Amino acid sequence: MALNRRSFLTFVAGGAAGTLFTPVIWRTIDHVSIWTQNWPWIPRLEDGPRAYAATTCKLCPAGCGLNIRTAGGRPVVAEGRADHPLSQGGICPLGAAAVQMLYRPARIKGPMKKQADGTHQPITWEEAEGLLAEKLAAQKGKRDAVACISGDENGTINEVLSAFLAKMGSDAFFLMPSDQLTATKAQPNDNIGYDLENADFVLAFGADILGSWGTIVRNKKAFGAARPMGKEPTVEYIAVGPMQNTTGGAVDQWISVAPGLEGVVALGVAHLLLQAGLAAVNAADFVPYRSLVLNRYTPAYVSRVTGVSPEQLGILADKLRRARKPLVIPGSTTAQGGSVFNFAAALSLNFLLGSVNVPGGMVLLPDLPTVVDGAMAPSRMRSADLVAYVQKLAEGKADKSEVLMVYEANPVHALPQAEALAKAFEGTYLVSFSTFYDETAARADLLLPTPYFLERFDDVQTPYGSGFASYSLTRPVIKPVMDTKPTGDVILGQANKLGLDLGFTSFAKVLEAKVERLTELEGFLTDKAQPWQVRAGTGATLVTTNPWHPVSRGAVWASVQQPEVPKILLGAAILSQAAPPDTEDWAYPVRLAVMDSRTFGSRHIAIPPFCLPLLSEQELLGEMFYVQMNATTAGIYGLKIHDKVKLTGPFGSCIAKVRIFEGVGLNVVVAPLGFGHTAWDKFSRDKGDNINNVLTVRTEPGSELSVWADSRVRIAKA
Repeated sequence: MALNRRSFLTFVAGGAAGTLFTPVIWRTIDHVSIWTQNWPWIPRLEDGPRAYAATTCKLCPAGCGLNIRTAGGRPVVAEGRADHPLSQGGICPLGAAAVQMLYRPARIKGPMKKQADGTHQPITWEEAEGLLAEKLAAQKGKRDAVACISGDENGTINEVLSAFLAKMGSDAFFLMPSDQLTATKAQPNDNIGYDLENADFVLAFGADILGSWGTIVRNKKAFGAARPMGKEPTVEYIAVGPMQNTTGGAVDQWISVAPGLEGVVALGVAHLLLQAGLAAVNAADFVPYRSLVLNRYTPAYVSRVTGVSPEQLGILADKLRRARKPLVIPGSTTAQGGSVFNFAAALSLNFLLGSVNVPGGMVLLPDLPTVVDGAMAPSRMRSADLVAYVQKLAEGKADKSEVLMVYEANPVHALPQAEALAKAFEGTYLVSFSTFYDETAARADLLLPTPYFLERFDDVQTPYGSGFASYSLTRPVIKPVMDTKPTGDVILGQANKLGLDLGFTSFAKVLEAKVERLTELEGFLTDKAQPWQVRAGTGATLVTTNPWHPVSRGAVWASVQQPEVPKILLGAAILSQAAPPDTEDWAYPVRLAVMDSRTFGSRHIAIPPFCLPLLSEQELLGEMFYVQMNATTAGIYGLKIHDKVKLTGPFGSCIAKVRIFEGVGLNVVVAPLGFGHTAWDKFSRDKGDNINNVLTVRTEPGSELSVWADSRVRIAKA
């Protein structure tokens, strides 16, 4: 059963007190007994002084604040931080598992080297760093001979990594894919945010804002605050998308639209707003945009393509016009792989409504100053298309790098067309800077494990989806329990050996410099005023001196300063070129929508042991996972509940069981992300299939962006 509005309100109300934000449903007493057993890899608790350490979570890009309770200097439990603007006392399942994963069996215990038989054997750090220096020295000065993939969307470590590559003669630095990449393609050079806390009407196109998108816990807090117990909601939420996921099941209205067609609905609404006289006359491309939308995206056309009736389009347009502070949020169901067409179409509504850089609207946020000489500019990092790069390598259309460094990312498992694109890593010296033995580490020639986030200094800058710029630190709450080294220190050490001047000798000094430069922006500490309050008019004391002392002890710096917008674009050019086709694909007739959840882990973290009891028997049963479809779709293909079904795409297939759920659109099948791991540990390995193998990458006309959120499949009884 989907999470309905009533049950969602119940747990959001609980979240207001700082409790876990996902219902903890223990399936059986047996599961409780399994968890309460004294597993040998969990240290025994010891008596000692009790304390709290404030830090920031690095297990997913959302950057929530955590309080780590310690006993005798050892972490024992993670709790939400009420003073952190990105979590406000809440915590997701992944954050709740943070302490347990410190001792997870999948942790890499020290540096390792691949042997001739494919196994990994321990070596010393001196040997490991010597091997890396030897490999890198041979490539110094060669164009793009060294490449790097980072799974950290918003950390200063990316400055160190990209600057090191630049000094080596390479600009082949990439972040793992996310919705921020698509947003940057839709609004070049802009860092986009969404002021949920001040909006009075929220319309989400595709984005699972309450489940897996953006600043998840913050989004849920805003949703809960707009629904006080016993009172009428103060903000209306509507979701347009292919399924009743967490967002679709909780909002006031869910409108079923096949994946990839959300932008068509948005332009149908834009058509009615333009007819009503709304305009964005400051946009350089308003005239061609208006012509395109009025001539093509009539209510009748949109209804024929999407199934959304003209009456529904009219209601949406009317609600947006009547709202004082409307906010439109685009996205994809798993926060990656979406098309620029869908993003540009939805974002254009904010411009028509005048909901840009105003309280409750879409906001343009400043990038924080860079501190490492030669580092790639943040806008360039956000716009680099990793999937396109890897696809060219796999197809032999580009030269492979000699050395590939992968930091806290798992591209072998987490990229679309995972098995097909894994060919790109063959023949390259692969170096893994991972905390855990993931699929990429299992293939690596050299493993240089980085400390777990509870063991190191690190930082989080303005997660995508936030309505304000922010900065907070991750602080070590325990000495490393494994033989690890911070990746920033390893890279700076390599730069020194190779005679490359990055300006710093330790990553801690990089972070100190970063914090010092925050004074260049109009920022404040959030201990006395929250960012959305300041945006709405509450006064705040600006930080004018180096805030290292409070920030290094857990304080959060924030800013609502808005950069100047040199030119407004509605995306008329891309909208005219990248529109989805009107015809069906008869070779792969079923649309595939992918569902994500922090219970399933994140892009670089497999399902934690702590989260296994949270999975229902209609998500995972034994080693088989479930996909969802409605009864009509199932009937067309002769399927019923619990039947085995095979999903086949152009590059891969998977086997699953069927769950019948009417919260899925017609001719759509929904599959969960995060299963099918072959490495890690027995708690997350060999559970279900990796749906990434079934996703299909296409190149979007006009933007040339890699897109897979609108993948199609064939389905048949297995």
